[in-house]
Amino acid sequence: MHFRFSVDDNIWFLKDLAQNNYNSIFDNSYLALFKRLHKKYNLKVQLNLFYQYEDFDLSKMPDKYKQEWINNKDWLQLSFHSKNEQTIYTDSSYDELYIDCQTVNNEIKRFAGAEVLNPFTTIHCCKTTQEGNMALKTLGVKGLAGLFGTENNPNQSYSLKYNDYKNIYTDCYYYDKAIDMFFVNIDMVINTFEASDIIPYLKKHIGKEHIEIMIHEQYFYPHYYRHQPDYENKLNTAISYLIDNNYKSCFLDEIKMSED
Repeated sequence: MHFRFSVDDNIWFLKDLAQNNYNSIFDNSYLALFKRLHKKYNLKVQLNLFYQYEDFDLSKMPDKYKQEWINNKDWLQLSFHSKNEQTIYTDSSYDELYIDCQTVNNEIKRFAGAEVLNPFTTIHCCKTTQEGNMALKTLGVKGLAGLFGTENNPNQSYSLKYNDYKNIYTDCYYYDKAIDMFFVNIDMVINTFEASDIIPYLKKHIGKEHIEIMIHEQYFYPHYYRHQPDYENKLNTAISYLIDNNYKSCFLDEIKMSED
């Protein structure tokens, strides 16, 4: 059994790295947290990136840390999320998704190395059109994690039809033959739970072959108006519970997925 941990809305830690002449990416307190979790649980972490925040964008991220990114690629990887916080691809064209994803991917390859770019991701708010999905596929995206809800309370993500993806609640994933792409359901968005509710909720999922958990970057920071001071505690609670129940941390491209 396995689980994947990812983080959405990432951009602030990159601005910090760009503005400070650190000796290591792990001098940044946010990445230092994930390094602690990796050492403690052998955790693998995927960070889904915005391209832009206010006056900062990924083109300003220096490549001085590139070798360090590559050296840690076995547990720390990056991927495209959206152009910025305001860009949601509900009505996106093929070209819009293609340009935005390609732009972020190219920057990741430049400052962190192609080895660090993961072929699975989560698009901002889990919203795309079918044309947008095809653009992502063209750029090498193999699959998307989405908020499909539960069997009793389904939720649409990525313009998929319920009758097509309904097996996602009992299987590890849904494979869409039309666009040759895999879809995985996000089981827990950690920042939406109180710490005391994490284990009771995850307990319901124990026994599934795959569990998908995630959190958002911004809740880590004291200056954020919805800062969660127990951010690290919440992660420790969720991850240790899964490890104690014999789940192994993985990236989605490490899971054997069938197209049948």
